[in-house]
Amino acid sequence: MDIYNLKFNTNLLSRKITDVFNEENINRIAIESGFIIRKGKIDGFIFLDMLLFTYFNHKELSLNDLSSQLDERYSISITKQGIDERFKNTTIKFFTTVLEELLQISSQNSKSIAFTQYEKVRIKDSTCFQLPELMRDKYPGSGGSGSGASIRIQFEYDLKTGEILDLSLNAFNKQDSIDAKETINEIQENDLVIRDLAYTAIKNLQEIERKKAFYLNRLNTTIKVYELKSDSEYDEIDFPKLSNYMKKNKLMRLEKDVYIGGKKLKTRIVVEKLPEKIFSKRIRKAEKNAKKKGRKLGKDYKARAALNIFITNTDLAAESVRVLYTIRWQIELMFKIWKSIGEIDKIKKMKVLRFESYLLAKLIWIAINWQIMWSIIIYFFNERKLEISPYKMFKTFKLRLLKFRSALYGGIKSLSEYINGIIKISPKNHKSEKKKNTLNWSYDIFNQLLNSNDNKLPISALQPLA
Repeated sequence: MDIYNLKFNTNLLSRKITDVFNEENINRIAIESGFIIRKGKIDGFIFLDMLLFTYFNHKELSLNDLSSQLDERYSISITKQGIDERFKNTTIKFFTTVLEELLQISSQNSKSIAFTQYEKVRIKDSTCFQLPELMRDKYPGSGGSGSGASIRIQFEYDLKTGEILDLSLNAFNKQDSIDAKETINEIQENDLVIRDLAYTAIKNLQEIERKKAFYLNRLNTTIKVYELKSDSEYDEIDFPKLSNYMKKNKLMRLEKDVYIGGKKLKTRIVVEKLPEKIFSKRIRKAEKNAKKKGRKLGKDYKARAALNIFITNTDLAAESVRVLYTIRWQIELMFKIWKSIGEIDKIKKMKVLRFESYLLAKLIWIAINWQIMWSIIIYFFNERKLEISPYKMFKTFKLRLLKFRSALYGGIKSLSEYINGIIKISPKNHKSEKKKNTLNWSYDIFNQLLNSNDNKLPISALQPLA
């Protein structure tokens, strides 16, 4: 393939990455954060390199392994106790600052996927995993029968440019609804916000509308839905009755202008009848959770569980709304990459500062490769209409871990050659696989949506949403 068309972009990206990751800059951050107080055996650059490029998952990685690695790479002899002492609050500040500088690279990306009229397509969700019990003071879990210690990572990015909008560590008990409230001011005019039901709160939706932005969410089963019967009279929608009506009339979906919640926010719902198999699976899971809490599922809950209910203030056709919502699944794929390839959830008993350092090092590695991945995704989609699989690409990143380390520290030319090598194999090795007669990739969905005259997607694209 013709690498020349991408030469300028790879050189520019390589310069931005190496500007952050050159030894002088990393040590500057280490000093300013307080990680380095006086000159010693291990500076900030060496310490970060020690954690950033290792084949061990963190469940297996010991202090003795790190000591051996330092001796092999830098001929530095240090005890495991000496390494352990360097996991401190200033280490977290040091690593966090490096991560923040890397995230600034994505915000400077002038290239974007040319596939939608919205300013940003904001995809957000959180992923969680359990931690050793000794970390419960810093990262309390759900309590009860759940884990005593768990962490929640909030992640948001723009599907057009790959810009990372949020990447933050929180205790499990800081729920998504709280995060939605705290970050509402970051949403700007003409943004499209696609989120799961856990982020849905009436006040947040009102604020999105006030900002002249757009939302597409699943509706939480606890939020009541009304129809306006007169100027001041509202009737609550009877979902068992609605479900029976759809079944009787063999309706795949329907839409209504409605009012939701106590504040009676005017919006539009799109209701989709679930296949029996998926409905049964959903109910079994809900009944299991209810039993743990000593509760029983009500008639209205079961009726709503038989439906997918979406709310939106966009003008998209009903047939398009649910398919468009499947874009949110892309973030689930990212979490799968983090855990199965990045192994961020592999952790053993250790002090919390050491765990946080390990995790931040993983996120730094992910963030660097994220910049490379998105430059390649954007190029192939815009220029070749070729869809690149993030999962396949991150597998390659992991396989070439030490080669990437050498390229990263070798300067702009060396890193550019490394990135061009990834580009060269991408059409063959990283091409996204798609199922026959379905739209199972975000850009394919948008492309067909925006090229249609009636703002609709083909019915063949519609697949059951669990």
